[in-house]
Amino acid sequence: MSEVVKLRGVSTYHPAQAYDNQFFVEHFNAMGLESEGLMNHLGRKTRYLVSTEDENSLTMAIEVSKRLLQQENTSAAELDMIVFVSDTPEYTYPSNALMVHQALGAVNANMVYDLNTNCIGMLTAIDQVSAALLAKKHMRRALVVASVHVSNIARSDDTIVYPNFSDGAAAVILEKTEGTGGYIDAHYKTDSKLHQTVMFPATGFSKLFRNDIQLEEKRLRFEPHDVSYFSDEWKKLILELLERNGLSVPNIDHWIFSQFSRPEILETLEKLEAGYDSYTFVGEQYGYTGVTSPIFALQAAMQQGKVVPGSTVLFCSVGIGYTMSAVLYQF
Repeated sequence: MSEVVKLRGVSTYHPAQAYDNQFFVEHFNAMGLESEGLMNHLGRKTRYLVSTEDENSLTMAIEVSKRLLQQENTSAAELDMIVFVSDTPEYTYPSNALMVHQALGAVNANMVYDLNTNCIGMLTAIDQVSAALLAKKHMRRALVVASVHVSNIARSDDTIVYPNFSDGAAAVILEKTEGTGGYIDAHYKTDSKLHQTVMFPATGFSKLFRNDIQLEEKRLRFEPHDVSYFSDEWKKLILELLERNGLSVPNIDHWIFSQFSRPEILETLEKLEAGYDSYTFVGEQYGYTGVTSPIFALQAAMQQGKVVPGSTVLFCSVGIGYTMSAVLYQF
């Protein structure tokens, strides 16, 4: 049998404090701003946001990693690699992956690094780590943990990000083993024409500590922009990935997309002529958790029996700027 890389265990974490739509409606009504229409369109009911001073993207990553190791009855000493994925890291010196390494006591994980490709980061990491495990004979297991703390950087007057994004963390263990299935392939598309539409810090790090720049101007800047063509680009990306692997749309048992917009998912499935009952959306329950959102959806799909051993799943997401990723996997 040939070597394959499989997902061994999935875990997610969100802060304790929940916020419903009414909280945001009242918040923006006080500013004379409308927010309810977009929340309803995207599919929102509940969000979980960091509400304590001692919680952040790193602490959430450590917590979800510990939960996953315990859940899978795996010692941190069994890990050969740790990748921390985030566009809201707590630190840049040292790497957050190194901090996770220390917190877990992962004494044998010598390849550790941070990765940021925004909202496609978890899919990018699964692709990269799978390739690394297959290429390096001495490596067998890797922890990929993603975390997002967007409430810390969002502007309170931003009617797109503040009421629709959420905080949270997600982790998976990737394990090289002999057999069939597992990670199959990944595909990407990048068109950088939207590179200045969403930026953090809006001023750039070089100006972050200037006193003549207002605090709100140092937070995340989100300029509304047209993304109506994303479903067409997703369709093209997906079909190219399927074709080069000798597959077609009917071969996919379940679809897991970015959890930002339910209508965008349905539009893509319609263009692919795929069934509407073959996807999972958890944006209503958790809000948009960015880089972690595909894993939140995967865990829900597994718990609901939508993804079972033998299921072929296609993951697809899009990152700011923009860049897209699709990952093909068989459970």
